[in-house]
Amino acid sequence: LKRFFDLILYFLGLRKTAIICGDSMLPTLKDGDIVFFKKYKQDESLLEIGRIVIFSHPLTKKRLIKRINIVNTNSIGVLGDNIEFSEDSNNFGLVNKEKIIGLVTSKLSNLKLKNILIQKERRTSLNPK
Repeated sequence: LKRFFDLILYFLGLRKTAIICGDSMLPTLKDGDIVFFKKYKQDESLLEIGRIVIFSHPLTKKRLIKRINIVNTNSIGVLGDNIEFSEDSNNFGLVNKEKIIGLVTSKLSNLKLKNILIQKERRTSLNPK
């Protein structure tokens, strides 16, 4: 039901998609998975421990996807689910909330829909390593 709702919001322009590249979020997200996300709004979005977020790497221009493990007033700590293969707060420290791009709302598992969405323009490619 959540995925269906996200799909409707996607076609209304209220959700975006991102394609997972890498193994840092295994087993939750694997290479090639597509996730729906909503844009992060600092005064409106709820950040909580355990939530998966998309953000700009604090030191490079890469976009990453990780799980929140610390929430402070101005920053968050993030970890990959597959710690051995994850570049996360253990490497670069806390992430300023201004770097957050979006909050993951669901993962798409239907192959036909994946192929359709890969061709759409509202997607963001991620390198979660």
